[in-house]
Amino acid sequence: MEEIKFNFSVGSDFDYEDLIANIGYDNQLVALLTQEEGFENMKIKIYPPRDRDCWNFCLDEFEEIIHRARKRLWELRKIDEEKEN
Repeated sequence: MEEIKFNFSVGSDFDYEDLIANIGYDNQLVALLTQEEGFENMKIKIYPPRDRDCWNFCLDEFEEIIHRARKRLWELRKIDEEKEN
């Protein structure tokens, strides 16, 4: 069984008003999802690897972790909106 190397976390950051998602691979930060311009206009900031020339991983796995992080951002946003009402 192949070890899953992708992970993500959702939280707040002083630089952003809304929640963000950090996406990691093999214990390194790969990307940051932000929703400052709304959930439908989400932005991704991709960081270079610190110990190699480029990232080399399965596109399907990368797309899946982005999808999971977006879904979790949406779930947490809906919870926050319900608390306000």
